[in-house]
Amino acid sequence: MTLPISSLANMEYMLYGGALGANPNCPSYVNGYKAATNNLYGGYYNPSIYNNPYYNWQNTGLYNQGVQNAVSQSGIISQPASANTAANTVTASAKDIDTLADYYKECNTYVQKWGDIGTSALMIGFMENPQVLKHPINSIKAIKVTNQVFDKSNPAIKALWEKNPQLMQKAYGQLHAINRSAQKKWKWLGQGAFQKPISDVARKDLEKIMAEALKSGDEKAILRATETLKASRGMDGYIPTAWNKIRNFFGGNAKNYTPQERIARKAADIEKAVNAPAAVKPGMTGLLKQGLKEGKTFALLGMLIDLPKIISAYKNGGADSALTQTVQSGLKSVADGIGWTIGRAAGGAIGTKVGAAIGTAVCPGLGTAVGAVLGFLGGAAGSILASKAMKLVIPTDEATKLEAEAQKKTPEGQAQLLSLVLQKVQAGEEVPEKVLISAQNVAATMS
Repeated sequence: MTLPISSLANMEYMLYGGALGANPNCPSYVNGYKAATNNLYGGYYNPSIYNNPYYNWQNTGLYNQGVQNAVSQSGIISQPASANTAANTVTASAKDIDTLADYYKECNTYVQKWGDIGTSALMIGFMENPQVLKHPINSIKAIKVTNQVFDKSNPAIKALWEKNPQLMQKAYGQLHAINRSAQKKWKWLGQGAFQKPISDVARKDLEKIMAEALKSGDEKAILRATETLKASRGMDGYIPTAWNKIRNFFGGNAKNYTPQERIARKAADIEKAVNAPAAVKPGMTGLLKQGLKEGKTFALLGMLIDLPKIISAYKNGGADSALTQTVQSGLKSVADGIGWTIGRAAGGAIGTKVGAAIGTAVCPGLGTAVGAVLGFLGGAAGSILASKAMKLVIPTDEATKLEAEAQKKTPEGQAQLLSLVLQKVQAGEEVPEKVLISAQNVAATMS
């Protein structure tokens, strides 16, 4: 910010007498943006201050009652408007107001930033692997048990990791999930609400299926074991159990199944997955399919987040504007989903190789975890790039454009535009110099 500090102080003075002692109760540059709290209403209202001989925008008698109420509600001031304020106001420069409106559009047009990459990756990662993040201690314990089956010191298993790391990481992940599910859970903390720990007998039976497949060295057998372990998992906690009782009360026939019963019920699905084209070595096609599955979720979340914008567009511009906003939100959501899909596939390909190298050098558990993290980070990076590209195609949403235009037309709206600038300045964010100058000009015309 290159505008002199004196200009900021002058702007604050004209807005609410916040500098040079005219109103020390209001946060300002002079008092370090700290409000006094030793008087009525938390320090923001003090009759002896607001009725002082200095002419600021609270007591000049030139400020419209409606504007003062609007600005007060927007957070610039908090004291009640004077009943003696006159009904005339000074019109601000159209160019300055346009500048503030453009700044409003910029601030309210969301574009993913590189700082969001961890959040995006964690969000989808949690949706894909909720139990890992919900039970981190159990997940760590399960690594040791699973590593004993995927013993990297065994030449045959090491060769499998080098030959088909994607298959091995998938197999490791399913056995790890079984071993994690066998760990004790604290019911009093809600652990086990959806899934109870499996018995040690069931865990050993499932582990034996994977161990025998690995011993055979047959990649198709390993894939079948992987799909079998996946099919054995299900929801049997106290919430699904209670739901089954409700269904049975109304004539249903619901029950919880054992791991072996689930496998038997899904035998056809297991064979279908094993015999699918390129199932043993899915390569980039498999990574794209996985990315697309997550990308669709990412796109759906984007539409849900933009729902308030669609409502705002309808409120300010009618059905046509709502349709325009819906199309814009849909395009952005689809772009984000495609970006995630491609990025996830690319990150997964890199993660597979890096994870395999770490798995053979250190331990399979660490390698699999690193590979998964790189895949999610790749997806997040792809969605960020897509978001930035769509910003070039759709610079401003229809809803945001209509909101800015509406605020330009009324004194109350202009006060809200001015309030946004003050909030950004006081939050320590960098505000363009031209915006600060326009804000100071608008504040001057309001005084």
